[in-house]
Amino acid sequence: MTEYGRERERRRRASSLVGLLFLAALSASLALKVGWIPAVAVPVGLLVLVYALFTFVVWRDRQAEARRRASGAAPSWSAQLPVAAALELGAKAPGRHSRQQEVGELLGRLSLAGGGLRWEPRKGDRNRGVGPVAWDRSWSPKVVSLWGPGSQGCLTLTRPDGMAVDLWIRHPADLRRALGSAKP
Repeated sequence: MTEYGRERERRRRASSLVGLLFLAALSASLALKVGWIPAVAVPVGLLVLVYALFTFVVWRDRQAEARRRASGAAPSWSAQLPVAAALELGAKAPGRHSRQQEVGELLGRLSLAGGGLRWEPRKGDRNRGVGPVAWDRSWSPKVVSLWGPGSQGCLTLTRPDGMAVDLWIRHPADLRRALGSAKP
């Protein structure tokens, strides 16, 4: 993982911790006003609701990928490409993303086809002129699973000269298997 990737993961963990602390403070405040049963029931209910919604979104993503693969399309994964890396690799970024110090990420799909990896932007970004980015076999991949829900991971692609790019992906174990079976 690059320095950008480590910093992004640190921010993600910190925001998760802040959310849990907020939930604990909400529970304590509620317990002082209405008693301990509602104080436990409200946060547990919120957590169950968030878990159910998150599970539904992940399930829809898996179903869509299963349909894509059944129709003969190349394997693909939801992926986020940092705007700075996209600009460095020659992809045109839309509107406000055309600044060189941009810290955002572009949403898209990473596919394994034609002897390499190819990132395609989502439809909205494609309509605004964002182009695809491709990596050939000279880039060495490393997939790291990340802590947390949703089967998240980081794919670090490193060029022989040392340049590295992080892509944030879903289902890293599936990508790791696909990359392992695609090696010559």
